[in-house]
Amino acid sequence: MKKLTVWALLATFVVAGSAFAIGSQGVAANATFLTGSPATTNNDDSCDIGVAPAATLLLPYFEVDLASRTGERTIFTITNVSNVEQVAHITLWTDYSFPVIDFNVYLTGYDVQSIDLYDVIALGDIAPTRGTGYEDPGSPEGDFSDDNPLVNEETCRNLPTDLNEQYVTRMQQAFTVGTVPALGGAAACTGIGSSGHPNNAAIGYATIDVASRCGTQLPSDPGYFTAGGEALFDNVLIGDYQQINSGQNFAQGNPLVHIRAIPEGGVPGSGLTTNFDRTFYARYQTTPNADRRQPLPSQFAARWIDGGTGSFETHYKIWREGRVAPGAAACTGAGDVSPANITSVTEFVTFDEEENAIGAAPEEGPVSPPIELDFVLPETGRYQVGEDEFPELDNGAIAGWMYMNLDNVANDAIASQNWVIVSMRAEGRYSVDFDAAWLGNGCSPEAELSEVDTNGVAIIGPAPNVTPNLP
Repeated sequence: MKKLTVWALLATFVVAGSAFAIGSQGVAANATFLTGSPATTNNDDSCDIGVAPAATLLLPYFEVDLASRTGERTIFTITNVSNVEQVAHITLWTDYSFPVIDFNVYLTGYDVQSIDLYDVIALGDIAPTRGTGYEDPGSPEGDFSDDNPLVNEETCRNLPTDLNEQYVTRMQQAFTVGTVPALGGAAACTGIGSSGHPNNAAIGYATIDVASRCGTQLPSDPGYFTAGGEALFDNVLIGDYQQINSGQNFAQGNPLVHIRAIPEGGVPGSGLTTNFDRTFYARYQTTPNADRRQPLPSQFAARWIDGGTGSFETHYKIWREGRVAPGAAACTGAGDVSPANITSVTEFVTFDEEENAIGAAPEEGPVSPPIELDFVLPETGRYQVGEDEFPELDNGAIAGWMYMNLDNVANDAIASQNWVIVSMRAEGRYSVDFDAAWLGNGCSPEAELSEVDTNGVAIIGPAPNVTPNLP
């Protein structure tokens, strides 16, 4: 149970094939691949997202009822699966991608740390009072932990255990109403998050990066991944979350999104490069793709159940990539302060269990039949099936699946990044979270608008799960 620093900057593609041999160029020969031979046989050289040790973890959505611990609350856990010490750098963002607060977790080898976001946001409590820094009494080192030459553990001594009241106020306002007062050198900001959340809840998302020290840089800083920066590239972290509402008798859990560094290892500025056309953090960088993190997909297939004798509900927790200028100042661009311009959606199509379908897209898109919906979503949110965000069949169907093309139509040739979690509830006592299936990976090209009768420009189905041509 370790080691927290807080730096309050309120600031494979699987295709059926026969047996094959590897040719002289390292490419599979004499194989029956439906789309040709693979570009690489190294599964780590992949845009495919799976649950595997990673350099960055994404909590796509959190919700905290600040009025009551028995309301909605989010807990997440980080595990270091390596034998050497690591620093996990945590950033909490608003639903407009404004970085509100960042802190560090110092992990010895094989260490585990849980974070209750109710404690952090509602109470300002970061760690137990005995301290959780390097060599603090509250964070003993186990017998199987070794030193990491890439980590400066001295920066993790005597770490704070709680937040100043001014920081707590600023943080709560950022996550609930999207406005923060000035504090020290940090300017007052407006429009950094949405307001009107149910129960005045704090809503946002979190990123966790493996780092070299307990520092104060943010992932939105252009130098975070370059020479002298804090971020590292070792795939050593795994994690999970639990969303709990004890007052309503619900709880869900799921792995965090595990985003690997490819190629892995080395220090910032070491000269290693990736062949990805874009990366998870590329929107913040002036050095192209310096983070080397896998990109996320844009197309998903998600089950839904709504109504019936079990009073079923389905919610989608959707994370979306915002658009910002690299190096933009905190109140003028580091947060996506104008979501109407940046977070539009390409297409939703709802299917029932008898293959009936209804599609929705912006007015200029060819869909059949056309309907009008609100096609602007913030960077993270929870949405219930049957609400205005999604097309709804009028035949009384209570179950089916939904096709989501969450690509931002304002983007150019590269599809924007997204993630979808399916959250189901029933009878006031059963609940589950699981990831929606991605239909193409983060290297797949943009998908055209479909007509659900298949007479249009594209047919809904699995997209090419591209693997980059790495050396």
